[in-house]
Amino acid sequence: MKITEEKYFFEKEVFSKPDYEFNFEFDKDLIKEILRHKKSGKVLELGCGEGGISLELARRNFDVTCIDISKTAIELIKKEALKKNVKINVICADLGIYKIKEKYDIIIAKGFFHFLPKKNTLKLILDCQKYTKDEGINIFDVLLEGDPSQGEDSEGYYFKEGELKRIYSEWEIIDYEEYEDFDEEDRANELGFLIAKKIKGI
Repeated sequence: MKITEEKYFFEKEVFSKPDYEFNFEFDKDLIKEILRHKKSGKVLELGCGEGGISLELARRNFDVTCIDISKTAIELIKKEALKKNVKINVICADLGIYKIKEKYDIIIAKGFFHFLPKKNTLKLILDCQKYTKDEGINIFDVLLEGDPSQGEDSEGYYFKEGELKRIYSEWEIIDYEEYEDFDEEDRANELGFLIAKKIKGI
């Protein structure tokens, strides 16, 4: 499957299906970790999917912008925000060409880099670093080389062992781990997770 088709996979094959139910779930441990470092501020979530993390941070009065390529997801996040009476800025955009335009205290990017070519991936990461405020944090979740979804003709980017940590070597690494997570088909997904804080002045 070509990358132009892959990046619309969730929109066409998951989110837009009549029987798919959005539940806006979020990782409670991740929210706790964020709150350990930031009690307020501007948040950018790239590739927000169902938007659970963004909605929860907005509920806690963070200034949140979330972005996804799925029109269905974006419209449903808007409706859920109205229902919960929370303020959130939602944008439907292709992260392969999206340009970050202002600085944030927190930038979250989870589970989508394998839908982008290497060039776009590395540029977006550099933009995330550039547009993070001093002592702001970046939170990334990426797929590593060897993940079952990586085929011989995969055009999306899969990170090498330790690569993400090296990219953030000038930042304070709060947490970094590489691990396997088994999916519904009992396949071992190869994942990398990073939380890093921007050191003042770099």
